[in-house]
Amino acid sequence: MNNLPNLKEIFDKLRAGSYITHEQGPLHAALADKYEDYKAYFEPLGLNLVRHPRDFFYLHTDSAENTPPAASLPPIAVFSFILIEAAANEGRPVEEYLLTERFTFAGLPHLNTDRYKSYLKGVGIDDEASLRKVVKSMARLGWVELFPDDTFRFLRPFHRVFDKCQEISEAADLEARTVLPTEAPSGPELN
Repeated sequence: MNNLPNLKEIFDKLRAGSYITHEQGPLHAALADKYEDYKAYFEPLGLNLVRHPRDFFYLHTDSAENTPPAASLPPIAVFSFILIEAAANEGRPVEEYLLTERFTFAGLPHLNTDRYKSYLKGVGIDDEASLRKVVKSMARLGWVELFPDDTFRFLRPFHRVFDKCQEISEAADLEARTVLPTEAPSGPELN
């Protein structure tokens, strides 16, 4: 097991919560080539090496299931649901659109309707600067790449968010309700 290539660098990156994608070249190639060996190496440490069907790697721990979500996740979820709904409403193929386009902050639909603004306000987002903070937090998580020209694109690991959004949306459909209700929320929870 000690002869696993790039083991320290892979371990350090994964342990820090990063994803290993094709962009990490040799690290990704090593994991792809010897996935079962790396998985077996990490298991005694209580770490589950996951190979996502979209061909990126990350660590998952059983303790993560019982840990409350980070404060950054509700704004990311609302941000993502709005982008998904707006794309669907425009008749775009959502997955292809989200994972192949470059986005500008000014072109985002989030602040264009009172309904979307009210959902964002509920998670502490009330202007473009707040939207930028959400996208920057997604970049730190490895879900987004920011470019110097003030654009961004979603990276493969965003599939984890996208998959969860689809799961929630399907569950909502089964319960005959929508994820983002057509009426904006109101009341003290938004104050």
